[in-house]
Amino acid sequence: MLLNRLLVVATLCSLGTSAPLEPQDALTILDTTDREDMSGKAGDPPQKYFHESTFDPHYDGRFAEKALGYQEQKAALKNLVRTFLETMRDLGIETWLMHGSLLGWWWNKQIMPWDSDVDVQVTEPSMYFLATYYNMSVFHYKTPRLPAGRNYMLEVNPNFSNGDQSDWRNVIDARWIDTESGLFIDITTARYNLTHPEGQGMMSCKDGHEFRVDLSPTGNHLRRSCGQDPVPL
Repeated sequence: MLLNRLLVVATLCSLGTSAPLEPQDALTILDTTDREDMSGKAGDPPQKYFHESTFDPHYDGRFAEKALGYQEQKAALKNLVRTFLETMRDLGIETWLMHGSLLGWWWNKQIMPWDSDVDVQVTEPSMYFLATYYNMSVFHYKTPRLPAGRNYMLEVNPNFSNGDQSDWRNVIDARWIDTESGLFIDITTARYNLTHPEGQGMMSCKDGHEFRVDLSPTGNHLRRSCGQDPVPL
């Protein structure tokens, strides 16, 4: 699927010249002032960066006031996956599906019928790259599935550099957010665990999941199958 891409809120890509935008910069350009803030921020501890909506934990309450219907939500999730994988491919970022999203791909190349979110991982160097050069960037996609166009925002949690699993309030390192529906992809970082009792080759993320490095090569295959349509999504 050929996607037309336009970086709306751009950070310069040349080394040494770019700086991440502050969250308010991107949000001002997106103009969410006509919506009630349903982020649930008031009820969260101050150490927590990402705030799920008050009506559904898989929606960003800054961009939505209610959940979508089942079919509309399913279509929006598919567009989330396609646009995210296409963007990461263009940026040269290694990424792969995880958790329930990976199980859905494994069983039938689909999002599980009961899933209302998507989970992916990236490598630690990739997360540093995204945080440095693309944090709070907004990407506009106009495709046959999105004829009117839609904006997606990449937001990186400033606590991503703390890989300690004790930081349980910030296990999500970044999000790819549909700024129209409020749905998002949770992005976590796969880090080498150099002190793991199993020895070399062990990786983990802040939510406690552990695995060996031989999981990583699935990334390119997942990008091909999810981003370019050889299998239905």
